Amino acid sequence: MVHMIAQRVIKKLGGPRVVADMLAMSTQAVYKWTWPTEKGGTGGFIPARRQIELMVASKQRGIILTKDDFFPKDADDAAEIQSEPQGRPHV
Repeated sequence: MVHMIAQRVIKKLGGPRVVADMLAMSTQAVYKWTWPTEKGGTGGFIPARRQIELMVASKQRGIILTKDDFFPKDADDAAEIQSEPQGRPHV
């Protein structure tokens, strides 16, 4: 399952190109945040290092992001995340 957290943040900031420019990275790298982990993405989550960078860069542009923007919005979202398998299966 892909969570919508990355998509919400990207939309709030003006889209993938804007986010890529803010962080001096490729647009494709930003899109990977919205891809499922099975396809090489992050499952809808923004990496922690990038969260901090986005909070700083967005503030400089007058857009306020908080830690709450990077986490589930309600108990149902949180429960769904906790029920998913973590990491790669051991063989």
